[in-house]
Amino acid sequence: MRDLVPYPPIARHGVIGDRRTAALVASDGTIDWLCLRDYDDDPVFAALIDAERGGAWRMGPARSAFGRQRYVDDTAVLTTSWSDGRGALELTDAMPWPEDERPRHDEPRRVVLRRLSCTRGAVDCVVSIAPRDLLVPDLRFERDDGGLAVRLLGRRELRSLGIWSTLPLSVDRGHAQASAGFVLHAGETAWIVLAADEAPAEWSPQRAQDALDETLRTWRQWVGRFDVHGAHANAMRRSLLTTHLLAYGPSGAMVAAPTLGLPERLGGQRNYDYRYAWIRDASLSASSLSRLGDTDTAGRYLRWLSGLGSRTDSPLQVAYDVHGCTKIGQRRLRRARGYRGSSPVLVGNRAYAQRQIGSLGYVADCMLVALEHGARWRPEYSSLLRRMARHTCDDWREPDSGIWELERHQQFVASKVMCWVVLDRAVRIAERVIGFDPDEVEGWRATAREVRAAVLSRGYGRELGAFRGRCDHDGIDAASLLVPLVGFLPADDARVTSTLDRIEEVLGFEEFLYRFRPSKCVGEKPLPVGEFEGAFLPCTFWMITARAMRGEVDRAEAMLDRIEHAAGELGLLPEEIDPRSGDFLGNHPLLFSHVEHLRSLMAVEEARSAQAGARARRTASPDRWRST
Repeated sequence: MRDLVPYPPIARHGVIGDRRTAALVASDGTIDWLCLRDYDDDPVFAALIDAERGGAWRMGPARSAFGRQRYVDDTAVLTTSWSDGRGALELTDAMPWPEDERPRHDEPRRVVLRRLSCTRGAVDCVVSIAPRDLLVPDLRFERDDGGLAVRLLGRRELRSLGIWSTLPLSVDRGHAQASAGFVLHAGETAWIVLAADEAPAEWSPQRAQDALDETLRTWRQWVGRFDVHGAHANAMRRSLLTTHLLAYGPSGAMVAAPTLGLPERLGGQRNYDYRYAWIRDASLSASSLSRLGDTDTAGRYLRWLSGLGSRTDSPLQVAYDVHGCTKIGQRRLRRARGYRGSSPVLVGNRAYAQRQIGSLGYVADCMLVALEHGARWRPEYSSLLRRMARHTCDDWREPDSGIWELERHQQFVASKVMCWVVLDRAVRIAERVIGFDPDEVEGWRATAREVRAAVLSRGYGRELGAFRGRCDHDGIDAASLLVPLVGFLPADDARVTSTLDRIEEVLGFEEFLYRFRPSKCVGEKPLPVGEFEGAFLPCTFWMITARAMRGEVDRAEAMLDRIEHAAGELGLLPEEIDPRSGDFLGNHPLLFSHVEHLRSLMAVEEARSAQAGARARRTASPDRWRST
C-alpha cells in the first residue's frame, strides 16, 4: 500500500475490540491486524506480520506520520491525533457492542467504526482499505447498494465484508483495494464502517454515531463498577479495561493476546500464536477481578472451564481455543515474512498438549478467591476441584515443562509450589463448602505437607541463597517469586528475602527482570540474558508485588513507575520490553502482563494503606509504641 509505514514499533499500536476479536491500530492511522470473526480466525488485515502481502486499512493525513494515541477516558475507544501548521485531525476507532448478552439476531455482527474529524484548518486526507487473506488470497471487490462488498473466496464462515463510507471510494481491482483522497475542513467529519456479512446500506452517519455513543457508554458502565482510587487509579482502570477487552464474551474465556507472530527477539524464532485461552492467565484474570469486586466474570469463566474436556491426562489442559476446543494444531504460515523479518510465523500452539502440573494451581486459587469474595459455588466446581486435587496427589512428583513451557521435562520448583497451591486451596475450599469427603480432604492435607517438605528440602539452595529453578540444581529462575505471592512462605521469611535479592542481582536490569539465564548458545558461547529475549513483564510485576508485601513500598513503586512510564499514554503492556532500547517485544497486549499489573497495584495500595494505618496508630498512642 502506498505510504504505509512498514512494521511500526509494537509500542506505537493501540487496540480496539468487541470481546469477540480485536484490531491493532498503529499511530499512523493504520489497522494492520484484525482477525474475523473471532480472535483465532484468519486475519483480514495482517500487515503487522507481512507489510507487503498482509493487507491494511489506513485512514488519516495524506502524508503518513505517527500521531498521538490516547483512549477516550474509561473506554476502549481509541483516538489518534495529528497537528501541524496547516491543521489538525482526530481519528476515532471503535468496535461496537462489547456486551456479553446480545439478541440472537445480533450475534454474528463484527463491526469496525472509524471517524476522521478535522478540528482546525484544512487537511489533505486519505483512506485506503486493502483486506487480504494470507491463507486464501482470492478476494473480489463489488459495488453494493450503499457501498462496497468484499467477497472472500474460499472462506466458509466469513463470506463478505460490507464497507460503508461517507466518502466516494474508488476501487483498484488490480491491487484489490478501495481508496479515496479528500480534504477535510474544520468541523467536517468522514465516516467509514467495515462490517462482517452486513450490507453497507444498513449504515448511515446517525447510526454510526449512535453505535459509537453506545460503545462509550457500555465501557464506562462496566469499569464504573470498580471503586478504584489512589495514585495509580488511571493505570488500574486501563488494565481493567484491557483485561475485559481480551475476554471472549460468548464463553467467558480470555485470550492470552489478540496477536500471533510478534517476536520475543527481533529476527529470532520465538514467534508464537497467543490467541487462545491459557488456564493460567485466564484464572489470574478472574482472580484479580474477584478481588476488586467482580465475581460475575469468575463465575462465567469457572462454569465454562468446568464443562471442558482434556486431550491430556490432566483434568484440564494448558490452553483451549475460545470455544473450548481441545486441539490447537500448530503449523507454519509460510506466506508471512514475519514482523521485521522474524520467522517462522506459527499459527496454533502446541503448548496445549504439554504437561504443566502446576497450571492447575491457578485454577484452584481462582476458585478460592471467588468463593471468599462472595461468588456462588456450584456443584460442577466441586467435581472439577476433586479431579484436580486427585491428579495432583498422583502426579506432583513427575517432571513437567514448567511455567515457561520448555520442551524437556524437568523437576521445576515453581511447578511443585503450584501443586502445593492446588491442595492447599482444595482443603480450604472443602472447609467452606459442604459435600467433600473428610477422609479424602485429609489425604489432600497430608500430600500438601509432603509437597511443602520436598520444596523446602530440594528447592532451596543454602549456598545459592535462593529458591532454585529446578530441584537440586543451583540456578536462578524468576518463577521463584511465586513462593511469597501464593502464600507458600511469608514475604518476610529470610529465605524469601534472599531469593528476591538474588533474582534482582542475576536477572535484573534497570528495574526490569528476565525470566532465567538462557542455555541456548551461539557457537561456543551462551547467549547473554538480554539477547535471548526481552525482560518479561509478569516477572517484573511479581517482584513489585513481593516487595510491596514486604513493606518496601517506595522500592516497589519506583519499579511500577518505570513500567507505567514505558507503557505511555495508552497504558498497554506487551509480553516483554528491551530495557536498553525501550522496545516492546512479544505479543501485544498481553493478558498475563495486565493481570499481574493489577495484582501489583493492589499490593502497593494495600501496603500504603497499612503504612498509613500504622502512622495513625503511632500518633494516637505514642506511649504504647515507645514502650514497644
